Amino acid sequence: MYSVLDKDTIEMEIIPYIPLPKRGFPPTVPLVEIINAILYKLKRGVQWH
Repeated sequence: MYSVLDKDTIEMEIIPYIPLPKRGFPPTVPLVEIINAILYKLKRGVQWH
């Protein structure tokens, strides 16, 4: 698991602004982990060969 921000910060300051999906399947992974993974990739970047 990536740990860019702690769980409480994400739940209180980021998740309220994310709209809920109206169609499709609900996510099987908690939104906290998805946001941490996105922030991790933004912070670390993508390694090129």
